[in-house]
Amino acid sequence: MIRLLCVLLCMFVTFSTHAFEIKETFSKRETLPFSYVQNNSETLEQLTSTELDWQHVDSGFLHLKPDLKNIWLKVVLNNQTNQDLPLLLSVNNNQLDNITAFIPEQNRSILVAPNSEYQLGAQQPISHQVQLVPIKLSAHEGSTIFIKLKNSGQTYLPLSLWHPIEYLKYTSKFNLLYGVLAGFIVAMVLTNISLYSFTHKHYFLFAGLTIATIWLLNAHLYGFSHRYIYSNWLWLQQYGQALFLFISTWLFIPILKSTLVPKSALRTQYILSVMLKVGLICAAALPMAPYRIALFVAFTLSFATTVIYLALAVNAYRHSAPFYKAYVLMFSTLLLVLVYQSTFELGLLSSPVLDRPLSYLCYLLISMTLSYALVRQFIQERDNKIKHQQARLAQTRAEDALLKERLLIQEQAQEKLETSIDERTFKLEVTLRELQEKNRELEKLNMEDALTKVKNRRYFDKRILMEVRRSRREQTTLSVVMLDIDHFKKINDNYGHVVGDQAICAIAKIIEQHLKRPLDEVFRYGGEEFVLLLPNTQQDGALELAEQIRHSISTTNFDFAVVQLQMTLSAGVYSAIANDSKNPTLFTDLADKALYQAKQQGRNQVLAYE
Repeated sequence: MIRLLCVLLCMFVTFSTHAFEIKETFSKRETLPFSYVQNNSETLEQLTSTELDWQHVDSGFLHLKPDLKNIWLKVVLNNQTNQDLPLLLSVNNNQLDNITAFIPEQNRSILVAPNSEYQLGAQQPISHQVQLVPIKLSAHEGSTIFIKLKNSGQTYLPLSLWHPIEYLKYTSKFNLLYGVLAGFIVAMVLTNISLYSFTHKHYFLFAGLTIATIWLLNAHLYGFSHRYIYSNWLWLQQYGQALFLFISTWLFIPILKSTLVPKSALRTQYILSVMLKVGLICAAALPMAPYRIALFVAFTLSFATTVIYLALAVNAYRHSAPFYKAYVLMFSTLLLVLVYQSTFELGLLSSPVLDRPLSYLCYLLISMTLSYALVRQFIQERDNKIKHQQARLAQTRAEDALLKERLLIQEQAQEKLETSIDERTFKLEVTLRELQEKNRELEKLNMEDALTKVKNRRYFDKRILMEVRRSRREQTTLSVVMLDIDHFKKINDNYGHVVGDQAICAIAKIIEQHLKRPLDEVFRYGGEEFVLLLPNTQQDGALELAEQIRHSISTTNFDFAVVQLQMTLSAGVYSAIANDSKNPTLFTDLADKALYQAKQQGRNQVLAYE
């Protein structure tokens, strides 16, 4: 009897534990007890036809290892109220491969909600944030719901029971809160894109892409993307978390290359470039791997790169601008949220998706910190540019002032130099004038005979060459008259050289008086001998002029103070048109021969060369 009572007590306790009684007015139960068993049955008939060892879960959360692929859940509900109740059974995990709910009375599936392993033909895309099983319980009646789960990874399954109106209130508050935060993130994306369009700084563009990817990751984690963004893309529903997690972490690399890591750090820049290329390859390869492997690779690489980012941020904060502490805060938060998310994937933590605001708030803080850090970076670059421009402007002004001073000194030096040059030029001009006068005097001395003041033999040699060329060029007659004082040696012997010099000067003066044309000139040829150069003069004219000179001298009584003398002279004339300009001495030679003939024939006469 005692044993029977114990068995009955255990059965009562067991039933009371496995059945959830709904009393009076029901609103919600966020942790719903249930039982589970590992079984490969495909239908409810197969399940109930076998003996099962159901395991009870009082907390409403189920943690199972990946080796448990097919799981059946049993939820027992009792309505103790006096009215019919419409209820919603919520399965708060949108990462499950397949969910199928059965009601034993109807023996049919009432919900099919797959996420991954989308190659099964019966699956359809997820269209809600969480999976809802609508249930209607009659007054004072109960119902048992069986749920079949298929999953390839860690299974955490929070079940909750809601009144439809209460669930609507709950989701409305959630949608409002996360909608406002999502709008704020989208605003930051648009702000960074706008800053890129204005400043052409590439780190603003990558910041906008990073925040946009973070927004997509949060939308995927909280179920919005399944419903609003890519509800028909099964592969993206499966790999969205791995892809968005990996890409959002990897997009920090070009930002760090432009901001945190200086251009002079060539080794670090090279390592980041290699990491960026490897990340692109991995992002393209992730969808080709199984979902759990892709998620594991994404978390592992994201952890590794975040640790590298944090080390770079700490190093930059220690050696560079103070606002780099924003990067330290940002990457510390990123590392925290990665750890937080990985604990759910490893089964260390479990809770309904909508009750995990930490991930969303962390990503919001990361987005705000990234935008703040980049704006400060731009402001610092602008300030540095302005300082550099001001320094260049000050340097330019100093150089201009120095240049002006140099120009002033140069102008003063140039004025002094011009003054000195003017003085030197004036002195040089005076010297040149004096030199010209001296040259004229010297030339005159070179042209004139010192005794008679008529042109000398040297000048005659130049003139006759010029006149011979003119005669040949113009075909005019050139006449040359050679004059010689008769018996001049007796005058020197009898009266001395002083009287002889006076006699030569007197003869030269009389000859000059008979020359009327500008081009006719008399030259002292040597000793008591003179020569007349008569351009464009025929022989008759030359003979007539020579005869006039001879007659004037022979009729003149010369008074030399100590003695009075009468003198005669003989003349030889040669007139012709020059044929050979290279032989000007022909005229003087032939005129000298005519003079010699006049001397031979008795002197005091004029003869022309025949």
